[in-house]
Amino acid sequence: MVSRPAGAVNRLPDYVELRRRVVEFLHRQGADAVPHLRGTLTEHLEGTEGLLRAWGSSDALALAGLCHATYGTDGFAPSLLSLGKRAVLRDLVPAEVEDIVYFYASCDRKAVYPQLGNSNPVAFRDRFTDRVFEPTAAQLGQFVDLTLANEIEITLIDSAIAGPPRWLTSLFAQMQDLASPSVQRCVRQHLGDED
Repeated sequence: MVSRPAGAVNRLPDYVELRRRVVEFLHRQGADAVPHLRGTLTEHLEGTEGLLRAWGSSDALALAGLCHATYGTDGFAPSLLSLGKRAVLRDLVPAEVEDIVYFYASCDRKAVYPQLGNSNPVAFRDRFTDRVFEPTAAQLGQFVDLTLANEIEITLIDSAIAGPPRWLTSLFAQMQDLASPSVQRCVRQHLGDED
């Protein structure tokens, strides 16, 4: 596990225990047997959490990164729990964490991504319920930080060889103003675009 930078904010006092319980949950749900690009879903989830912690994200967001695919995502169909069993995750982690996981999983990317980075309010479409609403700035910021960690974790192996893919550079350019300052800085370093 990646250590947290000094001065990190929004710490959960029982993060280590919560993380242990989430990892056990992932194993019980079979995440280590679910293939995910260059390894298993468990490896990807742990890598995403590690990036968020290294980038100085809140403990709630890092923990959400560890279980962000619990309900599947618009880009990754397998799920570890059905939506009818949200209470299982809510019993395991703080409600704030489960809210982030659900929000991330519910995003209709084709409807939402094109809106990110323009000056208009985002009309967020929940792909599970078809509900459209304007998310809070906090929801949108957490979503963008988690999205960038997810996508960068996926590209880490390839980008070390060939440089970051063009689509990732474009995605970051579109979302960067919505990302937290520490995530902006770290993503720029990853993309080789340090100012």
